[in-house]
Amino acid sequence: MHFQFLLSGPHGDIELSPEDLDQPFLISPEEQHPFLTLADYFGALQNFILFNNGNALCSALKKQGLQADLTLPDISGVIIRSEKHGAFYHIASVEIIGTGENVTFANSKFAITTALSESARTSLDEEYFIFQQLSEITPDFIPKMYCKESISWTTDFGSEEFLMVLGEWLDGYHEWHASDDPESGNRKIHLWDYENGYRFLSDTESYELLLQAASILTYYYDPGSFCQIYPWHHGAGDFVVKADSNAISVKLITARQYEPLVQFDGEEEADRLVATIHFLLNLALRMRLDRIDGVGQPAWLGAFAVHAAVEGFFTVLAATQVKNKLTRGPAAEFLEIMQSFDAGEISDMYTSLLEIYAEEDQDDFRLIQAELADHVAELHETLQSFSLGNP
Repeated sequence: MHFQFLLSGPHGDIELSPEDLDQPFLISPEEQHPFLTLADYFGALQNFILFNNGNALCSALKKQGLQADLTLPDISGVIIRSEKHGAFYHIASVEIIGTGENVTFANSKFAITTALSESARTSLDEEYFIFQQLSEITPDFIPKMYCKESISWTTDFGSEEFLMVLGEWLDGYHEWHASDDPESGNRKIHLWDYENGYRFLSDTESYELLLQAASILTYYYDPGSFCQIYPWHHGAGDFVVKADSNAISVKLITARQYEPLVQFDGEEEADRLVATIHFLLNLALRMRLDRIDGVGQPAWLGAFAVHAAVEGFFTVLAATQVKNKLTRGPAAEFLEIMQSFDAGEISDMYTSLLEIYAEEDQDDFRLIQAELADHVAELHETLQSFSLGNP
């Protein structure tokens, strides 16, 4: 079996020389590991693939639809690409080439998410468990997760423990962020399409992207326990999008926590109502938050993000109440309740959420404070004009 190590870039794969592999491994985009090199990272990834005679990898290949009883000798080559070094996780893609003696299959691709620091390992371990929970609700909006293992790596200068998760590679899905269009001067959503080139999404595509993101978060909201996916942030690349021939498909690739946003003492109907109001208010506000080009200053998206959040929320609310998933009452009744509030009352209801935002990120919080009055007015106007079946 032949292993090839590459670096993924916006203009295609980059071949890594021995000098490149000898460069320090990045703990985060700005921090180098004290002794690990890029070669050590790729070596640990290779060990993960070969772990336990490759049983986990072969099992994942079979789950992709291959019927043959695969073993390592059936795999002729493996291409590992370093895709991204984030603040917490490191993402690599793994392409499996199968032309062995016993079986031939089309190339298959997986994602490996790696955590190194203790806090990152704890987070990834929790996230793996959360994805199992979400998959039981529906697997439609998230990548499949196949296995996780701890991989030890020892050098002459010390040892480290990697936690690695093998998951589905979402082919054709890309990261995106708010960016200022140099031609128009307007703030738009910029699609980071490595395959076909970066481009700005149209207004229609941008709306559909955010509508689907809001729908996904609403679908996973549990009104009985008040559990929801939180925190989430566009600036962290939590949602990826596939934009082909004017068709948009969105997936959630990160779920750091699945618990109530605001704690309640009981589970009375009034608590469920207040919890759902908080969910919608948070959804409508945070749908507007991003970082310029993913790494710059906090960015605030236009009122279209509020419309998309409200439509996505009520569309799922109306669709799932038929299945008795939501116990808080019909969507029409909840819409009437939201429409009964004036702008001042909506502003007051944001008070408890502002305390949460202030603790999370001061830069975001300052932007929220500056924009909140206009946001409340836009949310109020959106709710007043919204009708089920005619957003």
